[in-house]
Amino acid sequence: MRNVQRSFLAAVAAALILPSIALASWPVATTSSYVSQWFRGSHYGLDIAAAAGTRVVPMRSGTVVFAGWRNNCGGYQVWVSHGNGLYSAYYHLGSETSYRGKPVYGQKTTLGYVGRSGCVTGNHVHMEVWRGYPWARGSYRVNPWNYVASGSYLPYRYR
Repeated sequence: MRNVQRSFLAAVAAALILPSIALASWPVATTSSYVSQWFRGSHYGLDIAAAAGTRVVPMRSGTVVFAGWRNNCGGYQVWVSHGNGLYSAYYHLGSETSYRGKPVYGQKTTLGYVGRSGCVTGNHVHMEVWRGYPWARGSYRVNPWNYVASGSYLPYRYR
């Protein structure tokens, strides 16, 4: 009986965790982009460098919950809810093309374009993955690499 319960719990855990990882993809629409700064220490996201004007796409399908300018050094930014308390956020955009409530589709819908708005020195997208609504009490950031290390735009150097 215990083995059946363990097997059931393992299956439920896999069903909840794996889709959120397996169905996520690289958020910059070019294979020539690269990670210029990794998730570590006090840097809670990935900085993905690319040419100005390159499309930024959601890591997976969801709904835009915020799109606009924030004075938090992130400049133009877009936050996407993917369900089950999972959110992704894209900062330093040159411009955003989304709006609150817009449904978006992984690697298809353009959220905005690579730029250097906010407190930056070069063109890139700072991408974060959140458990809980971004910046809300009790929410926390997790390593985005666990979610974006796949997809048709993933640069060959990371495959």
